[in-house]
Parts: sequence; C-alpha cells; structure tokens
Amino acid sequence: MTEKTAIWTIPNTLSLYRLAVFPLLIFLILEDQEKIFSVFFLISLITDILDGWIARTFGMESELGAKLDSWADTATYIAGFWAVFSFKGQEIAPHVLWVIAFAIAWFTLYLVMLIKFRSIIGLHTYSFKVTAYLQGACMMGLLWFGFWDWLYYLAIGWGILACLEEILIVLLLPAPQTDVKGLFWVLRNANQ
Repeated sequence: MTEKTAIWTIPNTLSLYRLAVFPLLIFLILEDQEKIFSVFFLISLITDILDGWIARTFGMESELGAKLDSWADTATYIAGFWAVFSFKGQEIAPHVLWVIAFAIAWFTLYLVMLIKFRSIIGLHTYSFKVTAYLQGACMMGLLWFGFWDWLYYLAIGWGILACLEEILIVLLLPAPQTDVKGLFWVLRNANQ
C-alpha cells in the first residue's frame, strides 16, 4: 500500500465522517433538533466502534488513524455532552456533580498529555473503550428513553477511573505511545 492510498482507509474515512458531522451535530443542538441529532449521534457512535474494529481486524492501524480517531472521539464527546445538557438539562441537573468530576478528570488527562508530550495522544486503553460504550449507551438512553440512574453512575464512574488510569499511564510512559491497552500492560512492559 502506498503512502497516498494508506490515508484513505475505511477506518480513517469513518473517523473523518465523525469529524465532518461534528458541525452538523452542533447546529442540530443549537436548532433544538433532538430527534435528528440523536440519529446522527448514533451513527457517530457506531462508526466509532467500526473504525477501530476494522483497523485492528484488517491490519489498517496507523499513526494517522489513531490521531483521527482521537480527534473524532473528542468531537463526539463534546457534541454528546453538549446535547445532554441542552436537551435533558432538567433531568441531569440533580446529578451534575458526577459529570463535572468526569470533565475535570478528562481535562486533567489532556493537560498532563500536553505538558508531558506537547500533544494529545490516543492511548486507546481498554478501560476508555468501555467508557465510550457505557457513556454512549447512557447518552442514547437518555435521549430516547429518559434518565436511568444506574447506567449514568456506572458510565460516569467508570469514565473517571479510566481517566485516572490514563493519567498514570502518561506519567509512566517515557515517550508518546498509542494503543497501550492499559496500566497492567505498561507496568508489565516496564519490568521486562
């Protein structure tokens, strides 16, 4: 595969879709189009699952793909949280401290990455993949069915722990690295 064709892989195209649809998602939030937003947001969540699976299954992983995926994940997160507060602010208000705690942990993770490596890196840990699935399910459940407290606390609590794990990983890594799986693997590799 040449360098030029390696850019246009299916996983990269799916990540680019998520980046391209971000302005539409924001527009739909601003226009109070909850139903249409939820459809495009669901497509973004599905393409997030597919891009990683396709990349790993068919050997299409790349540094560019990891960066595109991380940027698209961030855009999708921003749109999702913005939508939750815009469309379901009343339902989420009594539980907002947990979201604030997650946002602080997530911001701290990015800050630690920027300070240590001068860039955002896509660690793609298993715990953060589970976070994405749980929080995506929680957001879609909230948009379609209403607030489920057990799913909310599980998704946000797990997300906080995933952020803390990634902060520790960043502090332990001597150089930027993607696809590290988790703290266990970082510690195991450090001891070899």
